Amino acid sequence: MMNIPNILSLSRIVLAFIFAILLFSSYKFLAAGIFLLAIVTDVLDGYLARKYNQITLLGKILDPAADRLLALLAFLILYLNHGLPAGLAIFAIFYHLYIVLGWVLVFQIKNITLPHTFWGKLNSFVQTIMFFAVIFDFYPNVFFGAVTITLAVAFINYTFRGFVALNIFKIK
Repeated sequence: MMNIPNILSLSRIVLAFIFAILLFSSYKFLAAGIFLLAIVTDVLDGYLARKYNQITLLGKILDPAADRLLALLAFLILYLNHGLPAGLAIFAIFYHLYIVLGWVLVFQIKNITLPHTFWGKLNSFVQTIMFFAVIFDFYPNVFFGAVTITLAVAFINYTFRGFVALNIFKIK
């Protein structure tokens, strides 16, 4: 079902590509503005879906897909053009692809979607700060360790939650 939250999620997918093109072309301020707009659409789509009870299966697919696409493109281009360390870029790209594949696996086997977790949201927040720090060369090294830690904790947390959802681990 197409509703305003889903349209916002679709717009975030388009914004992710615009952001990537601008960032790759070193239009830092425009890229940062588009990234901020993408963040606003992310907050707004979730808020509207919950407030007006417009949560749909399509939205449960589009929202995390848009989030992952934006993060994947950001990590890739920040590595290619803006000095992001290769190890962090590889780990982050692996993490985001792993989350997508895990989500698809759980959905295919159990026909459920796993909601975001505190650790995933914290990781997204820290990543966002790091993206701006790298884009504007504002002491980015300070944030590399923090992102690595939040990626690792979120990775473990989502892996455990996926195993529980698939009944590989049992919680009593």
